[in-house]
Amino acid sequence: MSRVKVEEAIHSEYGRCLRISNETATLYVSLDYGPRIIHYALGDGPNVMFFNRDPDYVKRGEDFDDRFYPGAFWNIYGGNRLWVAPHNFPLAFYPDNEPVAFEHIENGARFIPRPRRETGVRVTTEVRLDETSSRVMIRHNIENMGAAPKRMAAWSITSVDAGGLEIIPQTASKTGVLPNRHISLWPYSSMRDARVFWGARHIFLKQDALNESPLKIGINNENGWACYLNKGLCFLVSYRHDPAAEYPDFGVSYETFTDDRMVEMETMSPLKIVPPGESVEQVETWQLCPIDDPAEAIRAYDAADEGRLSTLVDSIFSDELIVAP
Repeated sequence: MSRVKVEEAIHSEYGRCLRISNETATLYVSLDYGPRIIHYALGDGPNVMFFNRDPDYVKRGEDFDDRFYPGAFWNIYGGNRLWVAPHNFPLAFYPDNEPVAFEHIENGARFIPRPRRETGVRVTTEVRLDETSSRVMIRHNIENMGAAPKRMAAWSITSVDAGGLEIIPQTASKTGVLPNRHISLWPYSSMRDARVFWGARHIFLKQDALNESPLKIGINNENGWACYLNKGLCFLVSYRHDPAAEYPDFGVSYETFTDDRMVEMETMSPLKIVPPGESVEQVETWQLCPIDDPAEAIRAYDAADEGRLSTLVDSIFSDELIVAP
């Protein structure tokens, strides 16, 4: 018998959900909307995900009324969601406020929202929890429902709660006299932003609840992982980066966004020409592990001490921990 429990639950904040748990970790996935993987914790410990409690933190307007239906709105809700890349406004902000169907699979569930006929795609998300550890496999799939091929990538976005420090490894490929990194910056992003420390081995991003200015960067993350330190935990996201593939947004497979509310950790599949009836997918592995002194990371960041930061990273990770899907 599986040690993973999969059961419907009513949460006081998230609403109707599917609760997926084992002796180590607990996830909640929304069934009233989304879906969103809206809660991820060690047992009954703190949730690493951001959850939107502000009714005004939504997108609506004439673009939504015209493209979808009168009164349509998009709510970030929080946690992990699936988008279609390249980014398109307002189509990316599909108002996914309808109930979500699901079916049981081994150690988890497959979530099946209604087809998005307005955007010509069908999306599904699989969540599988390891028998005993915190390790979770997330498989996002986007099927082309249209009559013509679509050029697209699967875009997995995870909103994590305020107050933490994100660590993104820099590519270390030996390319001689040629460049080895793509770094994308959005028009509203400043390279002088104090929330980012551009280290030699890693990029560090500190979330600041007092800074409401948006910031977004992207990188060709050949290492295929990034993590977020918060609430005494390390939240690790792993995925496969293909150095030979074409990626969105000037060739980046990993993007991150922050404002005064949260941080978004975003991974992308390669761009593909997807014929009608075929699909593109993105697979991630998540893990949670406790860290002894999370404040040490913030102190090292504030001191711009890359040596201390690198030592901290090395103390948290091992080759066995970072496992690509």
